[in-house]
Amino acid sequence: MKNKFIVILSGEIAAGKTTLSEGLAQRFGFQHLKTRGALNDLFEKHQENGSGDQRSNFQVFGEQLDRDSKGAWVTDYFQKQVRNYSKVIIDSARILEQIQAFRRAYSQYVVHIHLKASPQKLVKRYLERGLKENRFSTEQEGLKKYESYKADKTEAGIKNLEKEADLIIDTGLYQNPEDTALSAASFLKLLPSIHCQLVDVIIGGQFGSEGKGQVAAYLAPEYDCLIRVGGPNAGHKVFSIPSPNTYHLLPSGAKRASEAKIIIGPGAVINEEVILKEISQFGIEKDRLLIDENVTIISPGDIAWEQEHDGIGSTKQGVGKATSENLILRIKGDDTHKAKNSRRLKQYIGSAHEMYERLYAENKKILLEGTQGTLLSLHHGFYPFVTSRDTTASGCIAEAGISPKRIRKIVLVARRYPIRVQSPNDGQYSSGPFHSNELTLKEIASRSGISIQELEAIETTSTTKRKRRIAEFNWALFRKACELNSPTDIALTFADYITIENRKAVRYGQLTPETMRFIEHLERCAGVPTSLIATEFSYRAIIDRRFW
Repeated sequence: MKNKFIVILSGEIAAGKTTLSEGLAQRFGFQHLKTRGALNDLFEKHQENGSGDQRSNFQVFGEQLDRDSKGAWVTDYFQKQVRNYSKVIIDSARILEQIQAFRRAYSQYVVHIHLKASPQKLVKRYLERGLKENRFSTEQEGLKKYESYKADKTEAGIKNLEKEADLIIDTGLYQNPEDTALSAASFLKLLPSIHCQLVDVIIGGQFGSEGKGQVAAYLAPEYDCLIRVGGPNAGHKVFSIPSPNTYHLLPSGAKRASEAKIIIGPGAVINEEVILKEISQFGIEKDRLLIDENVTIISPGDIAWEQEHDGIGSTKQGVGKATSENLILRIKGDDTHKAKNSRRLKQYIGSAHEMYERLYAENKKILLEGTQGTLLSLHHGFYPFVTSRDTTASGCIAEAGISPKRIRKIVLVARRYPIRVQSPNDGQYSSGPFHSNELTLKEIASRSGISIQELEAIETTSTTKRKRRIAEFNWALFRKACELNSPTDIALTFADYITIENRKAVRYGQLTPETMRFIEHLERCAGVPTSLIATEFSYRAIIDRRFW
């Protein structure tokens, strides 16, 4: 019973008890128990004559119960719910003896919160609520009812419970009902620390296609929530039989971690057709996926524009155009391109921030999968041969809407030979330089022992089916990626490109001496361990050297 909470509310009519109860129930998982419902149940069982004004009858009957049980009837009635739930809120206590009965039964787990507001505020709320719910037809009629209820001896004494409360909340000071729940939750120490480190990030350390998808899928079963940002041009591949699964928008571990929550962060740019196809393909249940309301939707016009303007090796998925339109339309006050306005995605739309806070409160582990590669960053890459966003760890966590203080691990993924997408066919544009010697697949085949046919099949983009260019490892750029991302761990992929012999390795000591020397050099350059080593594209293909 370490994390058990029994919250008992008190307060005059219209003090905000129901609003607080519902707020704690919705955001923090409290079971909302209503004494009015309990009284009604007991009233129907024990009273033969239910004529007259119902609330007055409740008051008379309730007073009799209080006298007979010395206030313990509420505790007795709800004992099953209190036993079965870790968080309950009793709405509400009317006399001190009711609260004392709970304290005798459950001692340190009981917290008494008293709500109050000015008399003027209480009357105004009562009249507004009564008219809205058709409890009376005029304010004069409502005021007469209010005065009759307030004349009741028990009701008149409720304000005195303030003296015995553990927490007093003046709801008249709050404009937003959520503020009341937040005030109570902070007192109860239900709010997670803003410094709790529950998020791990996977980031590309080169020009993209480093194998982030396979690393993410390997790690995913360890997490309660998977997050993706970026656009649908990633095409992350995950090994599967009979053919690989390719994820364009959903996190790469969506299938392997079949119970993990999936979140598309607010900075993402998505194609409705693509994500709906993936939802269907991978059997993603409605309650499992949340798409933030501020996600940008790619329009058919965005795609058409990119297809007409070849640019510098764009994937022509409309991501860059949609991203730029997002800024332009903001100036015009136009939000029609946002996910919150999507009829097709309506059932998945919500607030990523609110979901994060719930996950933090429950101490859930979160994995954020970055997009593309650090050296394609709009701000830190080799402009203009860059993408439309910041692809560093900082940029990705900003797009996800996560504080840097939440980050526990940053895994930087690097492959033995970096790749870039093939330049456009007409030769007018380039997809950008490597800043290291460009190689042919024939040379890689000669060095590694992998057949040229297999290499050609591997080095084709998932989305656009373009051939890739490949180059020598650049140590200076690797160091820059480490400086930009401050990784805690390195994941080396395509170790079989060093030599095909590495495909036989299932332990670190089984890697070739040349490979181990390369890994040692990585660790010296980065100053952090190479914790994951991918030896080939299969299920048992990652050597795990982590200590976390």
